[in-house]
Amino acid sequence: MQVNSLSAEINEAEIVRYYENCQVDYELLWKLDRIMCMHYGYWDESTTSLSHALLNMNKQLAEFGSLKKGQRVLDAGCGVGGSSFFIAKTYGSQTEGITLSDKQVEACKSNALKQGLQDSCNFSKQNYLSTEFPDNSFDVVWGMESVCYAWDKKDFLKEAYRVLKPGGTLVVADFFSNPLSPNSKEAELMKKWTDTWAIKAYAGIEEFWEKMEDTGFVQRQRKDVTPSVVKSIKRLYYMFFPGLVSTYLLQLLGLRNKTQTANTWSTYYQYKAYQKNLWRYYFFTATKPI
Repeated sequence: MQVNSLSAEINEAEIVRYYENCQVDYELLWKLDRIMCMHYGYWDESTTSLSHALLNMNKQLAEFGSLKKGQRVLDAGCGVGGSSFFIAKTYGSQTEGITLSDKQVEACKSNALKQGLQDSCNFSKQNYLSTEFPDNSFDVVWGMESVCYAWDKKDFLKEAYRVLKPGGTLVVADFFSNPLSPNSKEAELMKKWTDTWAIKAYAGIEEFWEKMEDTGFVQRQRKDVTPSVVKSIKRLYYMFFPGLVSTYLLQLLGLRNKTQTANTWSTYYQYKAYQKNLWRYYFFTATKPI
C-alpha cells in the first residue's frame, strides 16, 4: 500500500505538470480560450464545427444523466470551467469545480468573472479522491474525461458516493479500455498513449461497470458513444504530422519541453489504438440509493 500511495502522489504531480505545460496546446488547437472545454467533443448530424461539438458534448452528457434545474453539481476535474459554466447557464445550478492545478483554478475564476457566473460557479484546488465536502452534499457528481486520472477508479467512485445526496446521480464521460493481454503489443501501445497524458491506465469497460455496483450505486446505465468522437480522433491524428516537426524544432530552440512533445505524440497513439479497437468512449451514469 505504501508503494501504491507513493506512486499515486508522483502521478498527481505528473498530472499537474501535464496540464500546466500543455494548456498552450489546448489554446492553440482546441479553442480553449473561447469554448473552455478540454474534451473530445460530440459530433452528430447537428454539429458543423469543433466548437459546436465541444459544447454539444456537455449537452449530450447532461441529457444522458438527466440533469434537472437547480441541482448542486460537483464538477470533478473541472479543467478551465467549461462544463461548470454550461451546467450553471443551462440548469440554473450551483456548481463546485475542483482540480489539482493552481493554474486551472485561476483560469476558472477568471473565466467565471468573464461569464458573469462568479456567484453560481465556485472553484478550488482539491483532489476528487478525497474532498473537503461533507457527506450528502451534491445532487450530481460530474466527471468529464477526468475519472481516467484516478490511480484506482474505485477510489473516485467511493468519494463520489460519499458526497452525493441519497438519490443523487453520478455522470461520467471518458475513455475505457477493451480487454488487453498483459505485456502484449496492444498493451504497450495503450501504455505509450496513457504515459503521454500522465494517466496510469484506463479502466476496463466491464471493470468500471462492476465497480459502480460494488460501491453501492444502482440504476446503472452506460452508452458507447465512440462513433460520436471519431471526428475528433481523426482530427487530432491529422495534427500529429505537422505538429511533430514544429514541436521538435521548438524544443531544440528551448521553446517547448518534453511534456509538450509527448502531448504531440498522444495524437498519434490515440488514433493507432482506436484503429486496433483497443478502447471505446463511454457515458456512464448511476444513482445513490435513497
